Amino acid sequence: MAMVGDVQDNRVLAKGLDQPEGPAILPNGDLLLVEMGEARACVTRVDRNGGHMPFARPGGRPTGLAIDGDGCIWAAGGTGNSLVRLSPTGELLLTIAGDEHGPFLFPNDLAFGPDGMLYMTDSGMIPGDLIQGLVIRPDFADAPYDGRVFQIDPRAGRVTRRLATGLRFANGVAFGSDGALYYNETLTSVIYRQEPGREATPFARLDRQAAPDRFAGPDGMAFDAAGRLYCAVYGEGRVAVLDPSGKAMPSIRTNGDRPTNVAFAREGTALFITEVQHGAVEVVSADDVGLALHQPLISTSEKGCAHGL
Repeated sequence: MAMVGDVQDNRVLAKGLDQPEGPAILPNGDLLLVEMGEARACVTRVDRNGGHMPFARPGGRPTGLAIDGDGCIWAAGGTGNSLVRLSPTGELLLTIAGDEHGPFLFPNDLAFGPDGMLYMTDSGMIPGDLIQGLVIRPDFADAPYDGRVFQIDPRAGRVTRRLATGLRFANGVAFGSDGALYYNETLTSVIYRQEPGREATPFARLDRQAAPDRFAGPDGMAFDAAGRLYCAVYGEGRVAVLDPSGKAMPSIRTNGDRPTNVAFAREGTALFITEVQHGAVEVVSADDVGLALHQPLISTSEKGCAHGL
């Protein structure tokens, strides 16, 4: 792996992407991701040779993806800052706009849990109020965030719980092999751990390496099979690696300084990193295979989501 201090020479699988984020691996090894840039604002499919083309346009500013057991794609950041479910061929099947307390503000990242529920972070501010293109408002540190973490019943198509509120830019989310939910708060660099039925507690705080006036901090996350947590650190040109206790290990350096998310290949130790400065997908070899993701069956019939990916 290319560690901090090494030459930045990660293999580039794909380039020419417009603010890539939210990688998700398809059964055949191809990659789905989102392009957040306003000119594209789409879900994109990347083949194993790096070729890429738009797959679906859910509207809005898509940010995160998750694939369920029916082969359908859930995308955070659809029209009106919604959460949407797409068929394996990209047709819109379902839209969730918020809960009984109000609409979503900035749907960000997604992860299915061992309970079959879908978990989503909401960064807590309308995207257009925070960012224009790649330019973030200069007073971002003092902006009025209400970052949240939602539990969503994908079968009923509704929010069931708010697990957290008041976070300062809720961002990456993942489940560990221990069954606990992990999510992070970009502006404090804190990663939280929450066991079922318990309150969240801090798991780790990343050492900040960026200047105080720069928007930077933890972003998308993934676990390997040995329990190590890999966390893209936006604005710092690295993927932080934490051992199962939360202790920092040597980071993986990225070619660009704005990595947004990470995902493991379904087979082997390849770790895919989306990076927006260069509009690229970088690939490194991790120390272990990725932890298998939860992909629950949602549909009770073949209607809507035939297995087509």
